[in-house]
Amino acid sequence: MKVLDFFNLEDFKMSIPFTALGARTCYSSKDLNYLLNDPRVVSKEDRAKFLSKLGNYKHFSVFAHSFAYKSIGEMNALKIGATYFKSHYNPEYPDVIGVSLRHYLEDLLNKDETEYFQAFDKMAEYDTPVEPLGIKDNVSLIGILKEYDGYAVFYIDNVSRTMTHQLVRHTTLNFSQRSQRYASETDNYTIIPPSIKENEEALNSPVFLEAINNIQNFLNEGLDILKDTKIKENAYEIIKNRVESFKIPKNEIKAEDLIKLTDEFAEMIYDILVYNFKIKREDARFVLPHGRKTTIVVSGTLNWIKDFIEKRTEPHAQWEIRKVAQQMKELLQEQNVM
Repeated sequence: MKVLDFFNLEDFKMSIPFTALGARTCYSSKDLNYLLNDPRVVSKEDRAKFLSKLGNYKHFSVFAHSFAYKSIGEMNALKIGATYFKSHYNPEYPDVIGVSLRHYLEDLLNKDETEYFQAFDKMAEYDTPVEPLGIKDNVSLIGILKEYDGYAVFYIDNVSRTMTHQLVRHTTLNFSQRSQRYASETDNYTIIPPSIKENEEALNSPVFLEAINNIQNFLNEGLDILKDTKIKENAYEIIKNRVESFKIPKNEIKAEDLIKLTDEFAEMIYDILVYNFKIKREDARFVLPHGRKTTIVVSGTLNWIKDFIEKRTEPHAQWEIRKVAQQMKELLQEQNVM
């Protein structure tokens, strides 16, 4: 028994653009406003071509952001729910099953590869606009289904990879995160925790300050090295401004200064690896800090999103993920589903 036996592409038409937004988030360093106007998200023809390319790569995870419920009979619903990972069955609706576009496409590929690729052309027929339903600081509610146990899609920006490492532990949800392999890390920064920003303590050890100054000298020398490479002019200027804007105090250094210095140092090593040693970005990224800014699209059934919110709004949750969970909660409250 297959999802393909009960669902068709049209069942997912209202949420297909969410998959395109999730995918573009993976490959772009631009903000939400840019992505909402990206032809690969808003143009049905360009979107179909883009999603077809992803289908050719078997990049199935982004298609999990498109979801649908259907009444298919109690026994059928039970069998699908027991077979397909992250399908959704609730005994309150015994004949209903919820599945994602990912389930449908994987079945279709196993059945007929030609029909599988034709499905992406059919996606051009569905042109539902993506219009955020609400925004709270750096969290946006991109779309929501309210029938049965519902489904919601969130866009979360300007958070650290430390936070998203915590977020992805909630494995019932689906994620599409900005890639350090394909998206540029130029002009990206580390998120600095409030406890570090607010710390007024200072170090004034001469030996320590001398060591820090040696690192700054290395950054300046690194700039000279990069200037003689084939690095793009605008990229060089951004890096140059980053390094020159960081001025180490002569007599003392604070915790926030150390974070910034670490960020600049890692960025310089990263650029030297990429532009001088011709190391692939996917390997050079190993030197970048966990705290680097990132963007992630998160989706899931409302009951599992509420489970995340309940666990991560607790006082013991770390400040960053607690803030995100609270913003998600408020956005759902505005939709009267929380």
